[in-house]
Amino acid sequence: MRELSHRRLVLLLMVLLITWHTFAIAGTTGKIVGAIVDGVSGEPLPGVNVLVQGTTLGAATDLQGRYMIMGIPPGGYRLEASMIGYNKSVVENVRVRIDLTTTINVQLSQTVLDAGETVTVVAERPLVQLDMTSSLATIGSDEIDLLPAQSVQGVLELQAGVINYGGLHIRGGRSGEVAYWVDGVATTDVFDGGSGVTVENSAIEELQVVSGTFNAEYGQAMSGIVNIITKEGGTRYSGQFKGYIGDYLSADDLYNVLTRSDVVENDDNTMSLFEESENPLKKLNPSYDAEFSLSGPFPFSSNKVTFFVNGRYFLNEGYLYGRDWFRPQGIPGDSALVPMNPYESRSLQGKLTWKPISNFKLSYNAFWSGYDVDRYFNRTYKYNPYGVAQSHGSGMTHILTFSHVLSSNTFYEVKLNRFYQDYERYVHEDPLAHPHWMVRIPADSLNEERIIDLETDQGQQDFTGVKQEGLEYDFFVNPDRPDGYVHPDSARDPASYSFYRAGNDLSHFYRSTSYWVGKFDITSQVNQKHQLKAGIDVKIYELTLDSYTLQAKKVPGFDEQIVPFTPEIPDISTIYHDKYNQKPRELAAYVQDKIELSDMNVNLGLRFDYFDANSVIPADPGDPNIYDPFLDENIYKNPETPEDQRIEYTPEQRRVFMHKKVNAKMQISPRLGIAYPITDKGMIHFSYGHFLQIPEFQYLYDSPDFKMNSGGGRTIVGNADLKPQKTIQYEVGLAQEIIKNVGLDVTLFYRDIRNWVGTSPVIKTHRASVSYVIYENKDYSNVRGVNIKLEKRMADSFSARIDYGYQVAEGTYSNPTDAFNALSANEEPRLNLIPLAWDQRHTLNAQLVFARNGWTASLISRYYTGTPYTPSFARGAYVGSTAMSGLRENSSRKPNINTYDIYITRAVDIANLKFTFFLYGYNIFDQRMETGVFSDTGTASYTTYPIL
Repeated sequence: MRELSHRRLVLLLMVLLITWHTFAIAGTTGKIVGAIVDGVSGEPLPGVNVLVQGTTLGAATDLQGRYMIMGIPPGGYRLEASMIGYNKSVVENVRVRIDLTTTINVQLSQTVLDAGETVTVVAERPLVQLDMTSSLATIGSDEIDLLPAQSVQGVLELQAGVINYGGLHIRGGRSGEVAYWVDGVATTDVFDGGSGVTVENSAIEELQVVSGTFNAEYGQAMSGIVNIITKEGGTRYSGQFKGYIGDYLSADDLYNVLTRSDVVENDDNTMSLFEESENPLKKLNPSYDAEFSLSGPFPFSSNKVTFFVNGRYFLNEGYLYGRDWFRPQGIPGDSALVPMNPYESRSLQGKLTWKPISNFKLSYNAFWSGYDVDRYFNRTYKYNPYGVAQSHGSGMTHILTFSHVLSSNTFYEVKLNRFYQDYERYVHEDPLAHPHWMVRIPADSLNEERIIDLETDQGQQDFTGVKQEGLEYDFFVNPDRPDGYVHPDSARDPASYSFYRAGNDLSHFYRSTSYWVGKFDITSQVNQKHQLKAGIDVKIYELTLDSYTLQAKKVPGFDEQIVPFTPEIPDISTIYHDKYNQKPRELAAYVQDKIELSDMNVNLGLRFDYFDANSVIPADPGDPNIYDPFLDENIYKNPETPEDQRIEYTPEQRRVFMHKKVNAKMQISPRLGIAYPITDKGMIHFSYGHFLQIPEFQYLYDSPDFKMNSGGGRTIVGNADLKPQKTIQYEVGLAQEIIKNVGLDVTLFYRDIRNWVGTSPVIKTHRASVSYVIYENKDYSNVRGVNIKLEKRMADSFSARIDYGYQVAEGTYSNPTDAFNALSANEEPRLNLIPLAWDQRHTLNAQLVFARNGWTASLISRYYTGTPYTPSFARGAYVGSTAMSGLRENSSRKPNINTYDIYITRAVDIANLKFTFFLYGYNIFDQRMETGVFSDTGTASYTTYPIL
């Protein structure tokens, strides 16, 4: 992304603004086109009324019998064609998809009787979309209902080119390179690249995954777009309630938890370890899932206002357990089983739609979600489970959309979006929480045992006297008030690989993300061949962070810790406390032309992106810390005067001259897609484009104020001057219906990825013992592969689909911090390409659906080849000193993975209500999936370095 002058920016925006009066779109609707002819003569029929039933959308045919209906939300419809003197014709199951054209041609028969009949036909979903210029998968609500997937991520994992490796990777990119859109607005979490809005599967009308070269209207993504359109209320009331109870089941000893552990003496006077354990997964530990939705016309609104409401509650204990043997304070627990990866979530969505007249529509959509995680699994805390931090998060999103149809060929949309999300992590909400400490003075020949309460003034006075007298004493926790933070040394155990018998996480983390988005899109079908689109959106962020690690409070005026441990929030000037409030800004505009010719479809677009981090970098990289500068001229206002007369700058005064503001970044990105029909049931496509993405904000704003340990060491510092990451993508594909109801799609692709975030070489400071690195654009990758999809649509009571992907993803480093870790290990910078951590060469997803007599059965099979890992030599393998120095990184592969899921439903109609009974089964054959292995053996089963 180049840094352009303000003059060039103004000129470019003027050009884009001029185009607004002509072009447009929002990426939330599709269109229906076709021709109406006489069923006998084949002559075109002008003046035929074509209506999308259940909506106010429609058109009349022109002199050539052609019609076009624009701005139709995705979904299934009935299309009605009527004309005086002809029988009415209704086409059912007309599927409209986002940004695509559905072609419906109709033949009308002349009326024989005075009362014309209605001719009903059922449209078949085309296996080949002739105007699709890049790879995409569109999944409608009816298809989602047939999948054993409980979330959007579960649906995405079944699509070609999508790999789940600690996050979703599309076509070999890093997990943060996917943009999530909901109802035409980007809702990506700017910190980690995930979806910032929780949309339940039952609320989705259509989900579209663009894994290829997406159009110019989409930005801030390099690997793919996930576009979600939510349901709207209709003119009839409908609703559903869904709930289930389930559990994890396994007889594998891998999940055992100790019930007893003793050292016993054998008959030969030797000692041995005696253990008993149990498997919690052999017992019922139920998970709960309940969901409802309700939609229809708003009361007393004459069907002009409709609503849709959806809510869900989910509780899952997980499949890993520990035991409450020890509390963080070192006192005994109650020995109960404790889930080590539980998850509880709640979500609620409400959507109101107002259509006062046929050419006006106003909708308001609100999403709220919250979740709680009592602890994430940490093996060392397995028998001290309450020492692990808990996490909580919530989010609220508002989307207001105004749509106005100016004519049969032109409409525009204005959107206003407010997004807010927060996250917090800690063991105790109160950072100053500490146990109720007591002091025990043991009995001696003159005195009985005494107990002193340190939380009373008298107790403090007594304890001072005990110390002055030099009496023996020890601290202990009041068992009635044990909760609170303890000293970090409490977590240290005498042997390696042992479990913690005390101690707790001392970190507190608070983060919030909010932004406002204003968006304008306009669409105009200039003529039968050109649909022009343009739009602009402005986004204003506010990001807050407060992160610290509790420290031991010290005696006032002395460098001595208070005993017993008393937690204290470290000062903002220390490396143990980071805090900021950042307000970056973003602007984008695009122009796009969809050219629909008789023998070719072309998408041609241009996108402009502007981003201002609105932050700073050090003016002198050798002296970055305003709280502890190294140079006298940065410490003192008058460094030349004698020391006793010098006046120090305050940190805020230093901020003015020790920091400098970064420049905004801008770029123009061209996009091109061509679809060339070779038959009425086959086409080839080619697409090319430049794509960019601002790095996740954690890399821009990490370690604010550039603090570092002045005593020595090395750290990573954020860089607000990071450039956008870039990729150039190419793809070519063939789609063909090979036999009736069976289609084949083959796509070859290549990605050249540059400016990936990595870490810089060591930056030396003016103090020799102190150095640091920053995030910078230096990593590189390329990805190449092929995706093959074979699909049989529903016919003869069954459908089937196979998605196969082969890809090679290579790069310099998988993660932004890999280079820093290699530097810490004294390794040379990598100059060659290696397989990336998620380089899953072969991915195969197969789906088989049977439907008959109210029964539906869906079977999903997945097969993945192993991802790479770095091997090491087995213990005792002496093959020479050179070989023992290490093996090539990511040169071995983990075992392959194969799983099977099943979903069976039975629908029953009782008293105008539809009841559906269902059964989900995941990994039904209990396949062993080794997602992690020991580097010396390549398996998770054993290692030559036993854990003692």
